[in-house]
Amino acid sequence: MLGLLPNGNFEQGPKASELKGTKVMSGKSIPNREISGYVEYIKSANLLKNGNFEEGPYIFPIPTSEGLIIPPEIEDDHSPLPGWIIESLKAIKYINSEHLSVPQGKWAIELIAGKERAVAQIVKTTIGRNYVLSFVVGDANNGCEGPMMVEAFAGKNMVMVSYNSKGKGGFKAARLAFRADSTRTRIMFYSTIYTIKSDNSGSLCGPVLDDVKLLSVRKLLKLANHAAVTCFG
Repeated sequence: MLGLLPNGNFEQGPKASELKGTKVMSGKSIPNREISGYVEYIKSANLLKNGNFEEGPYIFPIPTSEGLIIPPEIEDDHSPLPGWIIESLKAIKYINSEHLSVPQGKWAIELIAGKERAVAQIVKTTIGRNYVLSFVVGDANNGCEGPMMVEAFAGKNMVMVSYNSKGKGGFKAARLAFRADSTRTRIMFYSTIYTIKSDNSGSLCGPVLDDVKLLSVRKLLKLANHAAVTCFG
């Protein structure tokens, strides 16, 4: 299930005055959502390690405004990007908000060279439990223009997220809801389109990935606009 919607991961919750315990008291209490029936809003912890990519290789000083190339690793225990496996033949790029556009925080990753570059993380899950994988894709404001596509996987579940880059910074949120069928679920992202910078340098570039969250949810309730409200638990 894909929701390319404002507040798609429900991080913006109701005001305290609009909650009675965990029960949402008004149909419009959750920003950008219209709800009906009995709905609870319960915060949940991110099951992914380093989903915001703020932990990375030690860099002092930042060597280049273009970002830092991180080589692929087989085991995440030895990855310079803690928690993540660089599961590809080629490296990925680690970028900083001081020089480039980052959706949230100071750091993000850029998936360059299409399917040859991917990042993954294996997470413990409960069979039959519902989960929501949310994330943000965009461009780094580095002249990387044109259509982009990120494929996100949660075990056997997959969603394709398109992003039309103008090369000047920007991002969009996406999510994938699924029910776990294993005690361990592989979360993986890669870019499906090869993109070259518009500065005639011939340099490969790609979509930025940031703010990745995996939340355990109790259930999904349908909304009036045919999206879904997630009741965290």
